[in-house]
Amino acid sequence: MAITDKIYVKNHRQLVSQLETSFPKSAFSGATLDVLFHGENLAKLDDATQDRVLDFAEDFMDCDCDSAPHCGHPEEKFVRYLLELRAGGLGPDAIVDVMGDEYMLYAYPGDVLSFLDNSVRTLEAIESLADVDRERDVAEQAKQRREQLL
Repeated sequence: MAITDKIYVKNHRQLVSQLETSFPKSAFSGATLDVLFHGENLAKLDDATQDRVLDFAEDFMDCDCDSAPHCGHPEEKFVRYLLELRAGGLGPDAIVDVMGDEYMLYAYPGDVLSFLDNSVRTLEAIESLADVDRERDVAEQAKQRREQLL
């Protein structure tokens, strides 16, 4: 299961009440994206929540694909965001706090830790395979990125 399947809308009940409609807690669920980013629904949210939802849209959903926001690019951008937070020195608890403050999202720190661990293991595998194939540049790049996550 992808980490984006484990990212949830903070204050979900409050938002359901404000919007007077039900939607999944999962932030990247198609139904959630449709409900939160429908113009009429956005106008029903309080100012602070509108700001967070708009920040999320600007940072992750800005895509020119015909199938946006259901094209997968928002999830890719969010994964990069999580990796950048870790590379900046934040641990799983701090990452959860930051995404809550910035976008009104939450995840369980254990899920974030598992994602980060899998990312490190994937980069180790890339580094090893690149060494075998004598792709020194790729191996070095994977090593540098892995070290940023440690």
